[in-house]
Amino acid sequence: MAELFKNLKSTTLAEDLDDSETGVDVASAMGFAGGNFRILVDQEIMKVTAVSGTTLTVARGQEGTFAAVHSNGATVKHILTAGSLDAHDQVDLASYDLYASRPAAGTPGRIFLPSDGLFLERDNGSSWEKFGPIWPMTPPLASDFPRWVNQGTSTFTDVKGAPFLQGQLGTSTNVRARVKDYPTSSFTVEMAFTLNCWPYSTSLGLGGLLIRDSISMKFVTFGAGGQSSDLQVQAYNWNSPISASGSVTGSAATHFGEAQLFWLKYYDDFATNRVISASVDGYNWVQIVSIGRTDWIVPNEIGVCVNGYAGYSASYGQCDSGLNVLHWRLTM
Repeated sequence: MAELFKNLKSTTLAEDLDDSETGVDVASAMGFAGGNFRILVDQEIMKVTAVSGTTLTVARGQEGTFAAVHSNGATVKHILTAGSLDAHDQVDLASYDLYASRPAAGTPGRIFLPSDGLFLERDNGSSWEKFGPIWPMTPPLASDFPRWVNQGTSTFTDVKGAPFLQGQLGTSTNVRARVKDYPTSSFTVEMAFTLNCWPYSTSLGLGGLLIRDSISMKFVTFGAGGQSSDLQVQAYNWNSPISASGSVTGSAATHFGEAQLFWLKYYDDFATNRVISASVDGYNWVQIVSIGRTDWIVPNEIGVCVNGYAGYSASYGQCDSGLNVLHWRLTM
């Protein structure tokens, strides 16, 4: 609850007050209809938590002061204290919660960050103004994916709070990846990323999520790529980093226009299916494909990848393929 403030408000005690009483009778409630403000009586700071008529319910001896005896007629002043300023800064100006728990508007300048919504919102005094869109992100560290697959001269480094996979440019298909151990029970991974080089002339996808069997060295990529200016999600089986076997059974290129920020969600139920979905906002998902758990491989690694060839285009010039991993959230 927000701290309440009024200018030049004071009253007097309407009773003698001992050092333990929490119901304080005063001559006037100073214009306060509810609680959460601070008063000074002699040298004691009290926090008012409720108001009923001219009775104030208080917490005694606040902010390093001590509960004391006070006489009928003593001055009661509403004051601004270090504690009220700290509470205002830490709680009232910005809050983070479920969208359904957003407080009512009415205190200009407050900021609300939804944990499950699309917009940062500002209280203008009468309504919540929306800015954005925004997304709660949990970027991984480069060290979270400790092993290379087909590194070449590619790099994977933390850049301004998120890891960036810079793939080696080539004129033929060449997947570069960083991987870690595959979970051992049912799980979901959500991944958000941007790509630094598109449109592309390849249909194999520039970058995204990879699952791999380190024994056979086969893998599957679920990546974003495209033709001309149209971004697509493509799912491919691979014999090796330089040899694509073909599209994942049941999958087809799914078109997402000219999205700049992209989301993939991978789910393994550890019983029957592996399911991959895609989104451009992290909330509304389109299922790309559902495949059997033993289709093509039984993975023991998962990670992120780029296709070095996808950055090469006779029509659009050349650039290294790059993947900025902004979000990686594992839910078991």
